[in-house]
Amino acid sequence: MLKRFPEYTTDYIAGIMSLRKPQKESLEILAKIVDSVKPDKQSNKQAALKAVHNSYPTCSDFERDFISLTFALATGVGKTRLMGAFIAYLYTNYGIKNFFVTAPNTTIYSKLKQDLGMPHSEKYVLKGLGCFSSTPVIIADEDYRYKNLELFDSDIRIFIFNIDKFNKERAKMRSLSEYLGTSFFGSLASMNDLVLIMDESHHYRAERGVQSLNELKPILGLELTVTPYTKSGTKQINFKNVVYEYPLSKAIADGYTRTPFAVTRQDIQFFNFGEEEIDKVMLNDGILCHERAKLKLEQYAQNTGKRKVKPFMLIVCKDTAHAEKVQNYLSSDSFKDGAYKGKIITVHSNQRGSESEENMKFLLEVEKYENPIEIVIHVNMLKEGWDVNNLYTIVPLRQAASKILREQMVGRGLRLPYGERTGNKEIDMVMLTAHDKFAELLEEAQKGDSIFKAENIIKAEDITQENLRYTQVSLQFDEDAELEKAYRITGMQKNEAHAALFKDTRTLIQKTVGTYIRRQTGTDIKLSFSSGQKTEITQTIKKELSSDKDLSAIYTENADPLASWISETVSDYCETLSSKYIPIPHITVTDSGLPEYHFADFDLDLEPFNHTVTGEDILIQNLEDQGDRLHIKGSAIDFEAYNPLAEIMNCLCEKSEIDYRRSAALLQKLVIQVCSHYRNKYSENGMRNIAMMNKKDIADKIHSQLMKHFYCEEAFLEEKVSLVQPYNLEQAYNYSTASRFFDSYDKDIQSVVFTGIKKGVFEEAKFDSKPELILARIMEQDQTVQKWLRPAKKEFNLQYNGGKHYEPDFVAETSSCIYLIEVKGEDKQDTPDVIAKKNRAVRYCKTVSEWIAAHKGKPWKHLFIPSMQISPSSSFTRLAKTYTIETESTDIYKPEPGHGTQIAAER
Repeated sequence: MLKRFPEYTTDYIAGIMSLRKPQKESLEILAKIVDSVKPDKQSNKQAALKAVHNSYPTCSDFERDFISLTFALATGVGKTRLMGAFIAYLYTNYGIKNFFVTAPNTTIYSKLKQDLGMPHSEKYVLKGLGCFSSTPVIIADEDYRYKNLELFDSDIRIFIFNIDKFNKERAKMRSLSEYLGTSFFGSLASMNDLVLIMDESHHYRAERGVQSLNELKPILGLELTVTPYTKSGTKQINFKNVVYEYPLSKAIADGYTRTPFAVTRQDIQFFNFGEEEIDKVMLNDGILCHERAKLKLEQYAQNTGKRKVKPFMLIVCKDTAHAEKVQNYLSSDSFKDGAYKGKIITVHSNQRGSESEENMKFLLEVEKYENPIEIVIHVNMLKEGWDVNNLYTIVPLRQAASKILREQMVGRGLRLPYGERTGNKEIDMVMLTAHDKFAELLEEAQKGDSIFKAENIIKAEDITQENLRYTQVSLQFDEDAELEKAYRITGMQKNEAHAALFKDTRTLIQKTVGTYIRRQTGTDIKLSFSSGQKTEITQTIKKELSSDKDLSAIYTENADPLASWISETVSDYCETLSSKYIPIPHITVTDSGLPEYHFADFDLDLEPFNHTVTGEDILIQNLEDQGDRLHIKGSAIDFEAYNPLAEIMNCLCEKSEIDYRRSAALLQKLVIQVCSHYRNKYSENGMRNIAMMNKKDIADKIHSQLMKHFYCEEAFLEEKVSLVQPYNLEQAYNYSTASRFFDSYDKDIQSVVFTGIKKGVFEEAKFDSKPELILARIMEQDQTVQKWLRPAKKEFNLQYNGGKHYEPDFVAETSSCIYLIEVKGEDKQDTPDVIAKKNRAVRYCKTVSEWIAAHKGKPWKHLFIPSMQISPSSSFTRLAKTYTIETESTDIYKPEPGHGTQIAAER
């Protein structure tokens, strides 16, 4: 083994390349096998097979003339990245410099050239590896005809070929090359370190493909595939050289892909329907799912600041005539009022010329947000290698006949658009309409290897039509008064055209001032505008109006009288918008210590503590005759010399998570509870008997309950305010019903968006519970509250309890302070997560208040309100006075006097 790159262990490569668990496990298997068999041109294949089979029994035959190993990994796990890891490991540890990569079709061929050979590509897999002095050279297409391989000056050479081209050009590759002095094929076969990497290797099992690859005489073959088997008629023939298998069901369970959901309709007998009727039901339900996914993705991007993703729907048809009929139906005015005209492409092998080229271009760029295509209609299955991450809905029309076919279809939509699961169910799913196959899917779902689970069923009739609404800053301008003011300042004639100009200009001013505010950063607790900044905004407005195709003519005609009105309106909006927001201080941890672990206070559930008093019989067993056993009466065991509480405590403190000094009070309380339980049931002597005879089991049961109340806090040594966000984040709300803020509603509160809010920063808000809505209404009407905010998910950059993101329910500003507000049900107040969240909020308020005191701002306080204490008659003043958490408060359990004295003395 080379010593040039000693640090390039499997762990190091896995870390640098951010390998997922199955990728790392595959790399480790390769390392063990290569270290064991030392592959080269003279390798004893039989001896190597024996060694591999002993460690990996699924490998019983290499199935080629050289050592060849199959890694069967599910779609979406990252086979190309694993190729890069294989290459890096073999180069750094064994000096192997020549790699021949085969692709089964042009789509995968193009993808491999990009992922292995284009450093500027987002998907380049060798990024971050410092073992290459220059970018590894890719030799593809017909490079071999025109260049001497020795001129490719690089640490390693990666040859990439489409297997069909490789097979077809065997004659040309075997002909003499003036650059090489031999044939290209002969040059490859003579290399002493050629490693063959086969992508989707189930394509290379035909006789011709096998022969071509054997003649290359590689020292090692690495096969990657999703399906480690071939078909011979109806018979499935499994690979015999598999050393690692990671099925799709495991990838889904481990979170490396999206979760597949089956969409169906309940209580419909589809055997009563004709084929066209079933098609239309599935298409309409598919569009319902597609539009829901589109809305959820737009909302997610708005609320998280992540890139926008445009989903599309895939429809699989039985033949070209069927596909044409489906496209005509979806493009017609009768389908969604023609909403999908120009947003559909059909792709099949019968297309020719410009139509085929244009559709293929749309297909290959379907991930781009600006691509208009939302529906792709295809006949049979799309080729392997068509990797997209924005396929959310799959509608197989008369084409989901088998489990394998369904899994292949769903495999197209499993890739994660954001590279990892988001925790948002709708963003992390892919939907397959399976109306007429629902019974089969349910049966599949009961099996361990199915990609569908019984709980992942969506009933189309339960999908409600939702809308999306963006929050708008609540500005209390009187529209009529503002219009009269505009006419007065400009002296312009009153008519509809001028009224529309004033309205559109005010909308443009609000948008421009808002954009300007969102660009501001710093530590000013109050946003203010200089005259120069206002002038800059005014000039921007005038430029926008001059170039607007609808407004430029009327603006140019009235530019002079409009000038002073625009300037004054800009000034009004600057003052009003900046005063409407509640600035949010962001803190930075400048020096952090080790995490601190705590247990929340609780009382034991005593039901599991069911030990009984141990008898005093002595058992005598004949060791030669198992049936010969004698019981004799023994004398009573004396437990008076032992302290049962201290004995149980000693067993508890052997647990690694328990620090007696930090948790002594709670531990004492729990041990006393369990001892009292046994004392009440069996008397003092009985309790002592049970405690001493079962102390380890009792400690285990206490420990089990303790761990359910375990939470973590970062032991911050220092944190400070790093900047003040002078604005509040707009949000996107999905809803099925809109209701005025004080009106009654008859829907699930979480599906309602409430509008017409005046004192809130934004005009709209949604709530998770009725107590939250009642509190918002209280703040809206209470004279002590100046403004209030329902914060966006990313409004605060705070984490708690081991990395969870803190999202408070409200922020409210009064004349004297700003409250960070949390509303919690009484049943959740003592849970570990809520305690950790409360402590983090108190710490944030303390840090901000200390900093803000030097800047003459309002202090921050944490208001933690039990939900049952909120009623329409409550005043905000009373709630704040009663439930504000002072920074000195603590949640550590404090025992009653006398508790634990005996235990402490013993310890």
